[in-house]
Amino acid sequence: MRVLLFLVPALSLAAEPPAVTLADLEKACAAGDAAGCVDYGFNLEASDPAKAVSVYRAACAKDNFPACSNLALMLRDARGAPKSYEEATAVAKKACEGKNAPGCLHWGLVREAAGDFAQANVAYEKACALKVFPACTNVATNLVKGVGGKSDPKRGADLLEKTCGESVKKGTPYPSLRACVTLGQLLEQGLVGKSDVEAAKKLYRLACYGGLEEGCERISTGPRNVNEAHGH
Repeated sequence: MRVLLFLVPALSLAAEPPAVTLADLEKACAAGDAAGCVDYGFNLEASDPAKAVSVYRAACAKDNFPACSNLALMLRDARGAPKSYEEATAVAKKACEGKNAPGCLHWGLVREAAGDFAQANVAYEKACALKVFPACTNVATNLVKGVGGKSDPKRGADLLEKTCGESVKKGTPYPSLRACVTLGQLLEQGLVGKSDVEAAKKLYRLACYGGLEEGCERISTGPRNVNEAHGH
């Protein structure tokens, strides 16, 4: 007698994980989950910025460096608490010294907002060394213009070129396509040597294909949104 075996195919679709609520994040944060505190604060920023500041402050006091980094920008922008460049600088610098790469960028942004461009450049250099490329673009632009220190157009242009090249690579965590546009403008205007309009257009096209609308605006053709850009 033959026994017929019927194999039941496995389900091809896994069950959807349950949605994480704000209450879940609050509990996780209270239980000492560092990432939960950052997520909790982030999700409060729009609806209850004062509470977000409170959450970030408490987490930052416990050396939660991403929380310190986020707190810095809230204090810079007077969201949820009075504007305080002093506290914002302190917590951003703490994040940076704790090897939180965005914290170094935020330190620079806070000092720039306070008008302290020399200190901003120091912070941007640290962030740039950690491959936070928006910081590289900022310090390179300041080098070209002589903001916050001695003008060094060649080093600024070289840094913009390197930053643009790294930023167009897929998977770069902190890209800055603005570096491509900024370098293009310098080349187009002849601010770092002889004017080279064709080279500038190539840089604008790179930025455009990467999804930066400003790059598209500087050339007459090319994709006009991020979704189109991904196809190139």
